[in-house]
Amino acid sequence: MRIDFSVPAEFEEVPLGMDFDAACAEVNARSAYGSSRAGPDDQPLTETARALQRISRFLDDSGVVYAANCLHSFQGEVSLGSLAISVVDYPYGDDATTAARGSLRGVLASRGEGWTGAVFDAPCGTAAVFTGGQNYVLPPMSSPTGEQIEVLTAQFHAMIPVPSASGDGRHMCLMAFSTPQVTHWERCYAPVMAGVLRSLRFTEDGQPDARALVTPSVEFATSSKQSVQA
Repeated sequence: MRIDFSVPAEFEEVPLGMDFDAACAEVNARSAYGSSRAGPDDQPLTETARALQRISRFLDDSGVVYAANCLHSFQGEVSLGSLAISVVDYPYGDDATTAARGSLRGVLASRGEGWTGAVFDAPCGTAAVFTGGQNYVLPPMSSPTGEQIEVLTAQFHAMIPVPSASGDGRHMCLMAFSTPQVTHWERCYAPVMAGVLRSLRFTEDGQPDARALVTPSVEFATSSKQSVQA
């Protein structure tokens, strides 16, 4: 099964499962430090590379098949967002709508107040979509103040039962987006994530496994079109 979708050109893919050398190369490619190069004796780029390596490995181990982040300006303010798409085992049977509704009820019950959601008929199939806010704790080493702080993030999640040619559903596609710029969510990111969800398609291609590579072909003027084996 292949997953095709489009994301805005501002989203830059995060390679999954990187070793330290690959993480160094990624940090150097994105760095604005000019001649500074991440390596065994170079700080702070080396610490950034090690942190990126840990995140990349964690995402890969968690079943994520595509991850990206964006850093841009919105209404004169710096804006940051992160997107991840994963495919997990989820034997939902032959009724995708019931699976989506059940998943939504379970998620909203566990998240509590401040979260809302609904089930939609998207081009890719039935999707359970929910949004809300969640606090994350930044440890002192990652905090701009050097002290532990809590950061409120606006979050968007979509759960889409992956269609099966046999009619026996076995996988769920999960889309997750978050931004610490909560005031940017409604006008900037909500339309973006609605567009990503509308662009998503599943295609049977005879591949037996749910874990394969992301191979993007990029249209720089408007969007980056992604294909993921799932």
